Amino acid sequence: VMLYSIGKDSSVLLHLARKAFYPGRVPFPLLHVDTGWKFREMIAFRDEMVEKYDLDLVAHTNPRGAAENVTPFSHGSALYTDIMKTEALRQALDAGQYDAAFGGARRDEEASRAKERIYSFRTPDHRWDPRNQRPELWNVYNGMIRKGESVRA
Repeated sequence: VMLYSIGKDSSVLLHLARKAFYPGRVPFPLLHVDTGWKFREMIAFRDEMVEKYDLDLVAHTNPRGAAENVTPFSHGSALYTDIMKTEALRQALDAGQYDAAFGGARRDEEASRAKERIYSFRTPDHRWDPRNQRPELWNVYNGMIRKGESVRA
């Protein structure tokens, strides 16, 4: 599944995927974790792309967060991010039973991303342990997934 936030990086990745599979369709679903806080125009753009290019979109909102009306103002940005983004992503990945998720994040945006590898292996509860990552030597990658693991690329 391709993580699609509607932002510039994931939109570029979608463009590259469309080019790679042209003239066919993109053969994997897009996963949008919908926090309810995107501008209307962004959601309209997302929906337009889905319609125009016949994309499979999985949009997921954390039902608990929506029911409790979790916002960055009512719960603080850290708790909001954990509930509406991190927890929601884990729910969506579990529901879709995806072995791998890939996205268009840049390493220079955040210090924790700089430690990520091409294949970022996750435990069954979607946790990332930098000490448990496999070496990546030039273009030699070990993409073997152990039972219960998933990978983000």
